[in-house]
Amino acid sequence: MAKSDTRNKIICFDLDGTLVDSNLAHAKSFNLAFKANGLPEIPEEKLISEFGPPAEKIIKKFFPNLKEDQIKKIASDKVKYLIESTSKLTKPIANCKKALKVLKKSFKVALYSHCSSEEIETLLKKAKLDKELFDAILDKSKIHEKPDLDIIDKIEEVVGGELEWIVGDTTYDIELGREGEIKTIAVLTGVHDLNTLRSANPTAILESVSLIPLYLNLL
Repeated sequence: MAKSDTRNKIICFDLDGTLVDSNLAHAKSFNLAFKANGLPEIPEEKLISEFGPPAEKIIKKFFPNLKEDQIKKIASDKVKYLIESTSKLTKPIANCKKALKVLKKSFKVALYSHCSSEEIETLLKKAKLDKELFDAILDKSKIHEKPDLDIIDKIEEVVGGELEWIVGDTTYDIELGREGEIKTIAVLTGVHDLNTLRSANPTAILESVSLIPLYLNLL
């Protein structure tokens, strides 16, 4: 049976924990920024458990009494430390690049993230993922906080097409899809475990991005 032409359809990926293994890199960059600003370090596992929202929200979670200018300074320092130092800890998700190449034949492929454009570029480079694999990359300056439904409109506007799938490792990604009536794939390579992801009711839960082409019958 011939596969239908779905190239006007968009599949959109979260970055951290979905396409790249970068949780440790982010956790260490947070703690370097905390230390540089006279704050105590937070255990890495505790930090990672809060990943998903923007950096500013994570900082405020652990240090609720900080002023907004202090939070912005720490977030800026965190970006600097990630780019200059801790990004070296980033690892690729196994067979991710191969899967993206297969998907690109049938979909427009987008990436969205609460990271800055500089962070995204650095993390992709460390994971050996070419920017050319994506039809569009939407950084924190281009999207609202997940799961704001405006994100869906923005993705479709920038990429040009209809968003069909959202792929991510947290319930924030799945909630965005559910609220926007977009199909979702949760992957088990990031922050949230199977039971947590299942509670968000994704369309599918897969071990990793590498299995998506098989799941979508593209192999």
